[in-house]
Amino acid sequence: MSKKIDLPFTVESVKKVLAWGASPDDSPFTHQDIAHWCDQFHIAIFNTDTTDKMVNIATDIANDVDAQWEMFLANTYTLKELQKLDFSKVTLPVDWFNDWLNKIK
Repeated sequence: MSKKIDLPFTVESVKKVLAWGASPDDSPFTHQDIAHWCDQFHIAIFNTDTTDKMVNIATDIANDVDAQWEMFLANTYTLKELQKLDFSKVTLPVDWFNDWLNKIK
């Protein structure tokens, strides 16, 4: 069961969730939680008209986190496995989170 991350949709919050993703053993949230929050961030910000470069970068990264989560699941597990999978136990490669963090710093 996914836990809701109760953070405002800001660039600083994106950095925070990416840092949690980069250190899953120390994170209060799973990669599933982080992917879901990133999806919600992307949806919330995508429809706003902003010229803030960092907001646009954060939105692109959040979209990528969610997309990579979905592709990782599809490319790693069979349909039968997915039907029984505890998604909270799935982790994306930590290097991906470090790469995303480096793009937003």
